[in-house]
This record gives sequence, C-alpha cells and structure tokens, in this order.
Amino acid sequence: MITTLTYDDWTKIHQIAPDSVDLICIDPPYEIKYAEWDNKILAWDKMCVAFFNILKPTGNLIIFQGWSNVCNTISILEKSFKFQNWIIWDRVKGRGAKYNFTSTREDILWFTKTDKYTFNKIYSNIKKKTGGFGNKNKQPNRSLSNVWTDISPIVPWSKEYTGHPTQKPVSLIERIVTIFSNENDLVVDCFCGSGTTAVACKNLNRNFICIDNNKEYIDMAIKRIAEVLV
Repeated sequence: MITTLTYDDWTKIHQIAPDSVDLICIDPPYEIKYAEWDNKILAWDKMCVAFFNILKPTGNLIIFQGWSNVCNTISILEKSFKFQNWIIWDRVKGRGAKYNFTSTREDILWFTKTDKYTFNKIYSNIKKKTGGFGNKNKQPNRSLSNVWTDISPIVPWSKEYTGHPTQKPVSLIERIVTIFSNENDLVVDCFCGSGTTAVACKNLNRNFICIDNNKEYIDMAIKRIAEVLV
C-alpha cells in the first residue's frame, strides 16, 4: 500500500508516474491576501499540466477555492480538463465584513480528464421531511446536491482540531474520497496541510501521496496517521 507524506512543494508530483492517479484533491492557498499563508500566487498553468499528466483517464480533480478567484481558476483548468460541477460547502461560520456579506462559503470545483470518470453516488446527512413518494427509493436521507450544508466546520474546540488555520473536517474529505475514488485507488494531495486527506484515505482504504512545503504540518500529519494506525 502506498502511504507517502513528503516535505516538499507541489512540483514533487512530477515524479509520479503518468496516468497513475485516481483522484487529486487539493486545498491550496486562496490567494486573497487574508494572511501570510494565503498570500502566495500559484502557478496554475504549470500545475494544470502536471495534474493532467499524472491523472488517469477515469480520474477526478477536486480543488477547494475561495469565491474571489474561482472564476479565474475555472478558466485556466477548462483549457485541459472537463468542468463537471461547482459545489458549495456552507461552513456556517465565516469572516464578517462591515461593508459586505459574511463569507461562509467555500467553493469546491470538480474536473475530470475525460467523460468516463469514477463517481459513486451517496446520500446526504439530511433526513427527508416527506413520506410517500419521498421514501420511494428506500433512502431515509435526501440526495446529495451540489450545495453541502450538512457537514460542520472545524472550530478550536473540535476534537480533531490541530491548530492548522484552514483545516477541513475529516468527514468532508471522506465524502470527496468516497464519491470520486474506489478502494485501493491512489489519491494525491500536494497541499496536504495537517494531513486530513491522508487520514481520510487511511480510514477508507485508499493509497495516498501527500505533500506540503511546511515541515511543521508534515510532522503533524505523520503524527495523525500514526494515531489512525493504532
């Protein structure tokens, strides 16, 4: 089983074999100058080429983005990939603004390499409110739409909180890994932060290659994975 956590930057993925990755899931800096960690301009054109090279024809590319840069990211990725959907995660809590709306959304962009891609249909965590026709498919929960309101964000008092400033819930990444890959598939995250993707992959029996350019976070991720293995 491939379980790799590497201290490096995203260019490390050039060492991954072409057409070998089933899912790329990244949560990169949003380039909005909100904090020092978010003040980096990313080489999207070069990343796009690298991602296309390593992804299998049936593979998926999932990118977390902030609303202010999302359209630009789509325009770049659409040059090579097929844009399948634009998911909104309503994380409830957000940054307030005196002269604008409070921002509680995070955008999740879904791209594929071809029209034949892995997709495993699942249901939301929201119970149906109606009986009769609503129970026709024998599913107690609502179908999962492209607006996700049923997963709570990480807060300082969350059990899984690591101190990482943009940490995502394991349940959120597990949803993505479940939908867009199968058991024993290879998942790559080259902005892995505190290792949430790695934890989700271990929980769901996926192989993973996770990379981050912050050694402190890689050490944190290694510790989290060790705890999963206990």
